[in-house]
Amino acid sequence: MYITSFTNQLILNIKRFINVPRRSISKENSEHASHEFDSVYKFPSIKYIAILNRLKVYHLIGTSIAVPSCGLLEMLSVIPENAFLATSYIGVTGGLALLIPSILFHNSIGFLYISKDNKHIKISSVDFWGRRKDKCVSVNDWIPLLDMPSRTIDSIYLSPQLTDGTKYKLFIKFGTVLNPQKIGEVLE
Repeated sequence: MYITSFTNQLILNIKRFINVPRRSISKENSEHASHEFDSVYKFPSIKYIAILNRLKVYHLIGTSIAVPSCGLLEMLSVIPENAFLATSYIGVTGGLALLIPSILFHNSIGFLYISKDNKHIKISSVDFWGRRKDKCVSVNDWIPLLDMPSRTIDSIYLSPQLTDGTKYKLFIKFGTVLNPQKIGEVLE
């Protein structure tokens, strides 16, 4: 009964997370609110990366409840021996299985927008916890992709960087470039 309600709550939270509009403008980006932006790139699979990153939060909560509970129940001889070890093993290995992809897909760009006057870039990315982060920067803060040294991983994703040191992952090969001319003029 408890597991079913927990699973149903988890599914509802994931659905809410996917369908929540995340277009609100934070205080730090309010100076860019007056600009109109054109969408130039989208990565359709970003929602799956967000779900995967968000899933580790729920797994952490479940593990932090299950492991002490199993330890207590094993001490009281309610459940068989080694149930605590099995629960701990599942919690740790499941956590690692969710943590490693989260590290690999940290700061993946889902959408790129360029202002109509080509002076500002809006970067929509997914953070480590699976939340969408919108950041508006000046074109001067974006290090051009052609100025970056080439790497062997560039065939999978590009690593654009801002002058403040923030690095992103841009999956050009798997994403959709909506306006290649504007990307060429501004980002490269």
